Amino acid sequence: MAVSPKADAHKTKRSSRIKIQDVARMAQVSLSTVSGVLNEKDNIRPETRQRVLDVIEQLGYTPNIFASNLARRRTKLIGIIVSDLLNPFFAEIAKALDTQARALGYETFLASTSFHPEQQYAAVRQMLALRVAGIAMMTSENDPEAFSLLKSSGTPTVYLDNPHAGPHIGTVRVDKRHGMFIAVQHLLELGHRRILLIKNSQQSLSEPPEPPMLSHMERQIGFEEALLQYNPKEMDVHIIDEAGEPAAAGLRAVQRALERYRFTAVVAINDLVALGAFRGLQAAGLSIPQDVSVVGFDNTYLCDFLHPPLTTVATPRADLARSVLSMLNAYIDGAEQPSEPMLSASIVLRESTAKPPGK
Repeated sequence: MAVSPKADAHKTKRSSRIKIQDVARMAQVSLSTVSGVLNEKDNIRPETRQRVLDVIEQLGYTPNIFASNLARRRTKLIGIIVSDLLNPFFAEIAKALDTQARALGYETFLASTSFHPEQQYAAVRQMLALRVAGIAMMTSENDPEAFSLLKSSGTPTVYLDNPHAGPHIGTVRVDKRHGMFIAVQHLLELGHRRILLIKNSQQSLSEPPEPPMLSHMERQIGFEEALLQYNPKEMDVHIIDEAGEPAAAGLRAVQRALERYRFTAVVAINDLVALGAFRGLQAAGLSIPQDVSVVGFDNTYLCDFLHPPLTTVATPRADLARSVLSMLNAYIDGAEQPSEPMLSASIVLRESTAKPPGK
């Protein structure tokens, strides 16, 4: 007895998972035809394509992209590896990359390292097992073994601010050094000479300690270069490097600094550290910026919602995502070494900075 499409659809929907075989059976086509429709092949008649698409919509079928990746050499999956999903900077980068990847017809798979190099290696192995088309390595830390694995695999990879390079491995850089330079320059031009820099190197307590992150090293270089533009003898500068979760580290650093130093401005290595600094200063009864000015780095969405809103250095997330996907696409299409862009950073002035007291 023949079963109506409607009844067949109802029966299939009751199953735990709709399969490609269900689509093929209901549309009365082969598995290869359904696959061809899903992969937008040109050799399928328009009426057949539409019938398959109608059945897919009726059944609510979702392709298993991971299984598809195992069945073909070139995938439609981009791996994104970031350092910390709780940090808005990395979350916003991942979102921008996902938007750009989907616009190019890719799906994305996301992994986090929690700033641990060994977790970066594990994430790379996971991505390679999925046969991703390319990897966006958007991390502050780097693992040499992960790089060696990527190099030997031939997988197109784009790093963030990293000197690694190879036939299919490149980097997109953001000029964080200049970004920190203009942030400190802004404070100096306001008249600040007593400045506190709060770092958050995420150093491990294990022996030997992990090397400092390149992005933080570049920011400190920019900080020091800005000071050299003025008479260093006039400066009273202190640096505190507090490990741990960034916001909590910023709070602890300010509490320590208030017991030891006099300062009229705080430069935070990133916006989350600045968030903790805000809490510490305000808990001590100090007003921002009347008593102490604060500058952050990254221009995450938090900046507009702090009180007062935070002056910070902006890194162009959308431009970064476009550059990363453009490079990955070039590698996937066979380019040996596409150009590696250097993206500019800029300062966003808000109400957390002003002239020091008495000026």
